[in-house]
Amino acid sequence: MTSLGSWTSEARRSLKRIDAQDLQDQLDAVRDYLRDLTGYFGKIADRQWGRARELVADTASDAEETMRANFAALLIVALGVGALVGYMIARGKE
Repeated sequence: MTSLGSWTSEARRSLKRIDAQDLQDQLDAVRDYLRDLTGYFGKIADRQWGRARELVADTASDAEETMRANFAALLIVALGVGALVGYMIARGKE
């Protein structure tokens, strides 16, 4: 088992052996990887956003078609609900 003192001593020696160019190369590689990764996630997000917009547009279109096809029934239900709410409000004031 390694003691804390020998571990920190070894870590210091390892850090001294790293040269600046090697560190720069590693940072460049990490930067390139992160750029590729964010680009990939951006493409996925754009694709999902497009799918969501299409789904919402289709659903809104279907709802509009349904309302137009059943306009008379929709008016009757709206009048009935309005009458019921009006009755309940008037009854509550008594």
